[in-house]
Amino acid sequence: MQKLLKIDNIMFYVKDLEKASEFYERELGLKKAWHDEKKKMVGFVFEKSDSEIVIHSDPELPNLDFSFLVDNVESFCNEHKQKGYKILQQPMEVRCGKFAIITDIDGNKIPIIDLTKFGGEPKYD
Repeated sequence: MQKLLKIDNIMFYVKDLEKASEFYERELGLKKAWHDEKKKMVGFVFEKSDSEIVIHSDPELPNLDFSFLVDNVESFCNEHKQKGYKILQQPMEVRCGKFAIITDIDGNKIPIIDLTKFGGEPKYD
C-alpha cells in the first residue's frame, strides 16, 4: 500500500523575496537550503527536519498553510509580538498544548502548535 511519509514542503507567496527571505531566516530561525532566481523561489529547512518552507513571488502558485511545531506557543507569540509582528489567533488550549496563528511580513498565516501538555513529545493512539 502506498502511503504519505512526511510533509515535503509548504509554499507561501511573498511580495518581496529578499525581505521575506531575511524574515524567515532571522525571525523564524529557518536555514536557507536553496535559491532559484529564475523561478523566484527560496527554500528553507527546519532545524529538526528536512521538510521545507518554500517562498515564491509567483501569484499563480498555490499558497498553503499547516501547523508548525514550536517549543512553546505562548513564548513564541510573546517574542513575535514584541518585535511588532501580528498574532491573528491568540494562543488557545488544544489537546497537546497550545495553538496560535501568527503572520509573516506579507500577512501569510503561520499556524503554530506546541506539545507542552505532552512534555514536548508527540503522543499517538
